[in-house]
Amino acid sequence: MKLTPSEIELNKIMIDPYNPRFVNERKVSQETLVSEMLQSSQSKELLKSMQQDIKWVNRIVVQKKDTHQFSEKLQKLNQECEYVVIEGNTRVACLKSLQIEGYNDLTLIPVLLAEKEEDESDDEFWKQVRITQGIANVTTVKEWSQVAKAKHLNSLYEDSIEGQRSHDVYKQISNELGIGLKEVRESIIRFKIYSKITELSDPISDDNWGYLEAFDKNISIREKIGINKETNEFQDNDEEYYEEILIQIPQLINQALHQGLNTKQFRDIIIDISKDKDSSEEFNSLINEILDPNSGILLVNLSKKIKTISDKEHWELELNQIFEKISSFPSVQDWAVELKEKLELINAKIDKHLHIISN
Repeated sequence: MKLTPSEIELNKIMIDPYNPRFVNERKVSQETLVSEMLQSSQSKELLKSMQQDIKWVNRIVVQKKDTHQFSEKLQKLNQECEYVVIEGNTRVACLKSLQIEGYNDLTLIPVLLAEKEEDESDDEFWKQVRITQGIANVTTVKEWSQVAKAKHLNSLYEDSIEGQRSHDVYKQISNELGIGLKEVRESIIRFKIYSKITELSDPISDDNWGYLEAFDKNISIREKIGINKETNEFQDNDEEYYEEILIQIPQLINQALHQGLNTKQFRDIIIDISKDKDSSEEFNSLINEILDPNSGILLVNLSKKIKTISDKEHWELELNQIFEKISSFPSVQDWAVELKEKLELINAKIDKHLHIISN
């Protein structure tokens, strides 16, 4: 893939609805996509910054629409645009908001045009596109969610796994993107679990992504949910126990949230209770008991580490849950202002307790 400096009218550039930042493809108009993208606090900060000044040190990277992996679908969605963003979708969304002085639909935007090299196949070109996106968004603090980053790492993995060992591909991606081998491996395995759960059961929200570490970090547990320990891929199996466990994982996570367990505590409990269960059938039976409302079994009481829980540990669990909830409060939403008084009351209570503790 070669990158050629160029200038293209803004109205000829479209945001990519298949960009990895969108875990699921977005079959909506460009106007709707721009509006949705500008809802996040990071996007709003970027827009404010661009309203002050724009320096094209890092140019937006685009490709011709007919070179995109899903060019036919893009043509149906938008026939006017000729180019699709590879890297810089948020900046393009800010420009398309038409809230930046001096920029309109006809403004020429400095870009880098990604084109195929001579003798480069479509598959090789698309792989280089994904590597470019990975370097820009997986290895740095960007707006992509953890799920989106893991999905992209898995796409890079699928690009290269044929005829290779899993470990060798993890190492290759690690070298290409400049991130740790452990992070690459765990992210890819976790995304495979996430995808399988989504296929069979309720999807797990981005906020609860961390709870899946209970199932991706331990070889024994991975085997109990149907993952081959050599390939780290789900294997074909006629037993129903594997799928039953996967189907129930979202319910287990919901129970952990209800009981105020953080991701590490949930992981420790799942690993602890799985040690005495040699088979998927036994592990599945225990999960059924835990989820049975008549059994009285609570996750919080299953771990040997927290079986006798003190007042201090109880409040630590409670405060962890409160912290996780308040951290995800959607402050940028228009209706958030209606809850300002409630937040102020909470803040006053916290100040009171901190004052007592400090004195």
